[in-house]
Parts: sequence; C-alpha cells; structure tokens
Amino acid sequence: MADMEQFETTEEVYSYIIDELEGTILPENKLILDKWRMESRANEKIYQDFLSVQLNMDKLYSREGYDVEESWESLDQKIKQPARFLWYKIAAAVLLTLSVGYYFTLADKYITLTTEASAAVSKVVLPDGTIVSLNTGTSIKYNKDNFMANRNLILLQGEVFVKVINHDGPQFRIDLGEVQAADIGTSFNVSRNDRKISVIVEEGKVALEHAGKSEQVLLTAGKLGVYDINTKALSSTSNPDVNYKAWMDKHFIFQEVPFEQVAGQLEKVYKMPLEIKGAALKNRKLTARLHYQTLDSVLAVISASLQCKVTKENNTYVLSGD
Repeated sequence: MADMEQFETTEEVYSYIIDELEGTILPENKLILDKWRMESRANEKIYQDFLSVQLNMDKLYSREGYDVEESWESLDQKIKQPARFLWYKIAAAVLLTLSVGYYFTLADKYITLTTEASAAVSKVVLPDGTIVSLNTGTSIKYNKDNFMANRNLILLQGEVFVKVINHDGPQFRIDLGEVQAADIGTSFNVSRNDRKISVIVEEGKVALEHAGKSEQVLLTAGKLGVYDINTKALSSTSNPDVNYKAWMDKHFIFQEVPFEQVAGQLEKVYKMPLEIKGAALKNRKLTARLHYQTLDSVLAVISASLQCKVTKENNTYVLSGD
C-alpha cells in the first residue's frame, strides 16, 4: 500500500475509511485520512473500493433476501484483509444503510445513489471530500472513474444539501438537466421536481446557469434561485423560507405562523400525518424555535405552548383543543 507513513497498520487505514463512511470519524482522523487520499491515485482507489463495497446492494443484498456466504465472498474478492471484525463492521454498515431505504446501482462507470420515500436523511462523501445530504425520494449520480477530473454531480430528482470542500481541482458543479449550479466555495440546498429547480445558498456563492444559453443568476448567501421548467425562465430573490433546511437538521423557526401551516411542515419533515381538530386550533399562531429529532418531542413543546391535547390514532397524531 502506498504512502503509509501516517498509519501504523493497513488495518488502521481501513478502520478510518469505515468510520468516514459511517459518519463517525473523529475530526483529527478525518484530516489524516483526507491527506492520505490526496497523496496518490492508488490510495483514492482503495477508498472508492470501500465505498463501493458499502453501497453495492446488488452484490451484498438483494431485495428478496441475501446469502451470507456469497456476501463474504464478494467482500473478500473486493478487498484483501484478514481481520474478520472489519468484515462484520462493513456488513453492519451496509445492512443499516439498506434498512433506512438507501441503496445504489453501479452501471459502467457511474454510481447512482437513491433514497426511498420512507428513508431517513442520508449522507454521502464524494471522492473530493464534498458532503452531500440526501432528502427522501432523492437520486444522485456521478462518475466514479473521473469524478476528480470534473467534479460533476448529477441530481436526477429530489433534494440535496451540499457542503463543498475547497479543492485545487475543477469547479464543483451540479448537473440539473437544462441548467447547472456552479459552486464558488459554498454550501447550498438544491431541489428538483417536474415543475422547477430551486437553489438556496447558505454560504458563499452559486452561479445558476442555463446550459443552452448564455444566461445565469449569481446567488449569494440568503438568496433563492429558481428555474421554471415550463417557461425556461431563471430568476432570483431573497429566500423567504427560514426552514428550508429543516428536512436535514430538524431545526424550525416559527414566528406567528398559523398552526395549520406549521403542521404541514412537520408532516413533510417527520413523515408522519397530523390531524388538527377545530378551526380555532388550525388558525392559532405559533412562535417557537424547535430543534428535536423526534416528532413526539416537538409535539410535547407545541402542546404546552398552544394548550392543546395530543393523541395518536392509527399512526396519525391528532391535535385538539382542551
């Protein structure tokens, strides 16, 4: 293995990679791993092999079931390493990923990653270190063989939040069909459906460009760029939605918002239906900052704030006035 000076053993390299893929790597270890990946193409290939093993559901696990021995054989062929505890750790990561509705396909040189409608938010680390969070019902695609040469990510559908890592290589871009979002050192949110493409910039700048025309809008922090697929029009404005990122971080800010609107946002983020009984409660205004991972915790705070009762009936939360 090339460039092993900063690692005591090969096993330590693999352990760092697995921690990275699971999102549990310590900051100081990530710096060491990132430096190691940049030192040679051979190192980056090893990293990408681990990524493929973790994500390759077609080889490790089928929708109809899985064969343990066949799974181990696939792992052993992919990466030669005798430490069995690492195999179990990799397999556990793969099956956990599958359990939240996150899977991928490998066709030719492209990797396509997809989250199902019922999935939890998933994070992917691209070959350049850029971190991509995927909302439910999202598909992305990239070329695993030459990603570092073009740093091009394709958003096929859904919503992502991207934290781009500064890099000496080409400018990071997201291909959105007729338009593309070109990063200028930033973090930003992108959503794509059949009607429109939206880009909201959190930090830095993004150029939203029409691929077939010499048109673009330059978006700075706090700005929203929209491409209307029907009219082919590009526009930009100040972002009116302070909760645009709540699907990822579960952080809500409500300022005198009718509870019916609040409930609609909560349903989308927590994937759980809410029923409000009574027009008075629907129109009651909520002012609150909420940052909870579970809907139960959110509703406990709302119940105390709006003086309403919360019950659960047939997997639906029901809110009613006292």
